[in-house]
Amino acid sequence: MSNALLIGIGIVVVVLIYSSVSFYQQIRTSRTLVAHAQPYSLESTDYTTTLLVLGDSTGVGVGATRPLDSVAGQFAQHVGATYVENYSVSGATVADLASQMQHITRQDYTYVLIQIGGNDIIAFHNARAAGDELARMLSQLPTWENLYLLSAGNVGAATLFPRVIRPFHTRLNLRYHDVFETVVTDIGGIYVNLYLPPAEDPFTKEPEVYLAEDGLHPSSAGYKLWFQTIPLP
Repeated sequence: MSNALLIGIGIVVVVLIYSSVSFYQQIRTSRTLVAHAQPYSLESTDYTTTLLVLGDSTGVGVGATRPLDSVAGQFAQHVGATYVENYSVSGATVADLASQMQHITRQDYTYVLIQIGGNDIIAFHNARAAGDELARMLSQLPTWENLYLLSAGNVGAATLFPRVIRPFHTRLNLRYHDVFETVVTDIGGIYVNLYLPPAEDPFTKEPEVYLAEDGLHPSSAGYKLWFQTIPLP
């Protein structure tokens, strides 16, 4: 075996070890962020403007410096919500919305905000099946005046995952956007497509600014970008 080949093998081994260690460290960081995150909510007896929030870790606001910096927090502030229920759970998939909805206390809401789909994409769940499940979940919601649904931006921009996997996540991500948009708009809701091509995506161009330290969740700056994408009154 030549020296050049041995050197090449050595480099590959070092890269693999470094990648594995880095991935493990980021997973630990992500778990810490999840453990400390608190979803934005507002207990009150004033039901003038009510907001229901359902979803995954992005609904919780994992990665944000404070709950108010999450999309839910910014959304509530913008619409002047006087009462906010937030049952988002880190790690939730579309199928998990059913368990969150069991906690709902009211029969109607001024606004419903749902952030879901990222974990389905990460796990490579079938987009059509997830869309069918989403339609079923939305049909079981209480009465609402305004419904907004955000899915993941570009999961392929998350630096947590190895580069070889990211293009596959991006491809599935685009499929999810197409399916979810049809489901939401068919019932009169607003679907917010957070995807941007990598060359234009701030999360890809400046991950150190717009991603949290785990390389997966948005930072406060990232959530601000997401919120600014929502077509609010």
